[in-house]
Amino acid sequence: MSFDGKVVIVTGSARGLGRDYAEFFAREGAAVVVADKLTEQAAEVADQINASGRKAMSVPLDVTNLAQAREMARRTVEKFGRIDGLINNAGIWGDLNMSPVLETDPAYWDLVMAVNVKGPLLCAQAVAPLMKQQKSGRIVNISSMGAYMRGGAYCVSKLALNSVTWQLAGELGPYNVTVNGIGPGAIWNDATQRQMQQSRETFDQLIAMNCIKRPGTSSDIYAAMRFLMSDEAQWVTGQTILVNGGFNVVL
Repeated sequence: MSFDGKVVIVTGSARGLGRDYAEFFAREGAAVVVADKLTEQAAEVADQINASGRKAMSVPLDVTNLAQAREMARRTVEKFGRIDGLINNAGIWGDLNMSPVLETDPAYWDLVMAVNVKGPLLCAQAVAPLMKQQKSGRIVNISSMGAYMRGGAYCVSKLALNSVTWQLAGELGPYNVTVNGIGPGAIWNDATQRQMQQSRETFDQLIAMNCIKRPGTSSDIYAAMRFLMSDEAQWVTGQTILVNGGFNVVL
């Protein structure tokens, strides 16, 4: 499963799990595009990858803006010559703590759907023409175990993203481009800590419902991501793999 010579874009990779994914693919030998609206932090991530002897570049990206997504793809090809993989990681999940949809502000609902559903679609639209031309490519959408839970706009958006994954797999399959998803469970990292500063008790309750009684880590996601992005997964598409410690088994 070598990624030497491959080019992988990771959205929302200036910090948190996205940064972990970008650094992971760099270690695996890929040239990485760190795409994020946090431009200074994204540049720092790319600089650190380059300083380690790997290849990376940063690009500004608001995933809800198709023009920016297309510019991301253009600059990637200009720099590295091709696009082999897209990790649609950028997302918003501030209402995970079971916010009732009946009380959701319409503007907030629109924001969550724009980032979590439209964003991955626009980024896929931006890279798809080249992948179709190459007759190869891998797209992985970062979903969530929340797609199968109650939890407000976030959970609705992640179930919708699973459907987007399915639709894109059908449209891109004839070009040997696969589209899959990964649904992480409860992972304790800086993003989780920002969201749950007042709700560690909620996080601990989620862990207690796992078959495997510990929080997830970035490393737990890597194996599934490595497989779905590899040549070995050329006949796997339209799937969303839950990597969540068996949460849904207990639920």
